[in-house]
Amino acid sequence: MDDEDKLPLKRVEFSLNKFNEVAIPHHLDLLRQHKANIIKYSAAGEWARARAEQTHARRVAAQLRGLLAELDALRRRVRDADLARFDAQTQRSRDTTLRAIVDYLGLIEASCRALVSSSPRRRLPGSSPVSIDRASEAQVAASATSTESVGVVAHALEDDALAPHIQLVVQHDVSMTCHAGRRATAGRL
Repeated sequence: MDDEDKLPLKRVEFSLNKFNEVAIPHHLDLLRQHKANIIKYSAAGEWARARAEQTHARRVAAQLRGLLAELDALRRRVRDADLARFDAQTQRSRDTTLRAIVDYLGLIEASCRALVSSSPRRRLPGSSPVSIDRASEAQVAASATSTESVGVVAHALEDDALAPHIQLVVQHDVSMTCHAGRRATAGRL
């Protein structure tokens, strides 16, 4: 977008004030309320209600991420000369929003750990995404180790030239296959 097609800061200040004074504080307050309820229900052992609050909080966090995306879209429409002032006016809201989302994610992790540790049922080996079968881990190259909680995937093809063309597909039996048709091993989820 050319600089002549962009808007002056004065033109977007009303929208900017609505973000900073109404939309973001409202969603942050909702996220705080859900966080307090998650803590309260987890402490009381009311796991169904805690999960329901987590669902609501996840939606609010997604809305906050959407607001940040809208703020970035608005920033792209502002003239280059006004970007420093735009950033100065939105920095506090962006920082507060990102901190709240990270704090919420930490709470969810702690809540999930509490739920798993207090579960009266005996977990079967390999039934949790945390307990992945790592018997073949020594054969796996470091680049094939997943950083997500989906397990370890062994190289299906020896030819590295074909590596960009490999597509992993999760099948009903939770095993993984590559697009070339050879099976790669993965732990049961």
